[in-house]
Amino acid sequence: MRRLEGRTAIVTGSGQGIGEAIAMAMAEEGAGVVVAELREETADAVRRKIEEGGGTALAHATDVSQEPSVDAMVQACLERFGKVDILVNNAGIYPTSTVADMDEDEWERVIGTNLFGTFLCSRAVTPHMLQQQGGRIISITSGRGLQGADNGAHYASSKGGIIGFTKSLARELAPAGVAVNCICPGVSDTAQPRGHRTEEELYASAARIPLGRIGQPADMARAAVFLASDRAKFVTGQTLVVNGGAIMQ
Repeated sequence: MRRLEGRTAIVTGSGQGIGEAIAMAMAEEGAGVVVAELREETADAVRRKIEEGGGTALAHATDVSQEPSVDAMVQACLERFGKVDILVNNAGIYPTSTVADMDEDEWERVIGTNLFGTFLCSRAVTPHMLQQQGGRIISITSGRGLQGADNGAHYASSKGGIIGFTKSLARELAPAGVAVNCICPGVSDTAQPRGHRTEEELYASAARIPLGRIGQPADMARAAVFLASDRAKFVTGQTLVVNGGAIMQ
C-alpha cells in the first residue's frame, strides 16, 4: 500500500524545484495534492504532470503572504478533497542584499513570504487538523537559518524563524496528534541557488560536502514523504537536516 493513500496534501511553492518534487512524490504515494503556486499557469503545469502519472491534483494560484489568498487555497482544498491532512510550507524567496543596502520593503517582502507565509498557511489549516485530531505540517527551512547568510540577513532570519515557529507549533498541536517538523536542505540543484552562483561554483561546493554531491529535489521529497507518513508519527518539533553532512547538528 502506498504510504499516503487517501490523504490530502497542500504544497506551497510547488511550481518548480523542491516544491514540485514534493508534490509529485506525495501524489505518487497516493495523496491528493493541491499545487499551490503564485503563478496559475505554473501550478497547472505541475497538476498536469501529476495527473499524467496517474495521480490526483488541484492547481491553485496562491500568494502565501496574503491571508485572503491563503484562506481561498485551504477552502479550495476542502471543497475538492473534503479535508487537509498534510501542509508543506515550501514557498520562499531569496533576493540578495547587504544589511547596509537593504531597504524596508525588501526586508518585509522576504519575511512576509517566507516566515509570515508559513504562519498564515499553518494557522489556516490548524482548525481542520484539530477537528480531525491529526495531521502533518512540514516547513522547508535552510542551512542559512542555522549559519547565517552573506548578503541575505532577511532570508537567514526568515528561515531561522521558521525553525522556532515549528518547535512552538509542535508543542501546541501535539495533544491533538498533529506533528510539526522542518526539513533543512543544504545546497541543492534548483533554480534558487543558480540565481546566486555560477554552474561551476554550484558544483564546486560538492567538494565541501562529506557525501560528495549537492542535494537534489528528490532528496527533500523523500524526507517530506517520510515525515508525512505513519513511519514518522512519533516525530515532532524536529529539524531534519538533509544536506549530505555539510552541516552536522
